[in-house]
Amino acid sequence: MRLVLVILAAAFLAGCSHSSKPPPEEASRAMVKEDCANPHWKEANLGLWYSICRKSLQW
Repeated sequence: MRLVLVILAAAFLAGCSHSSKPPPEEASRAMVKEDCANPHWKEANLGLWYSICRKSLQW
């Protein structure tokens, strides 16, 4: 849920003014790793978890 809110807030701020800078990419990656490791977040956002967090199959 936090990730969705961060994405929406970033999109809103980017649309309001072109002078504002997006948050650092490393902070976003840390938040994604934290959310992916949280089993409660996974249950609540299973579709998002599959698209972002799930490891791809190695053949």
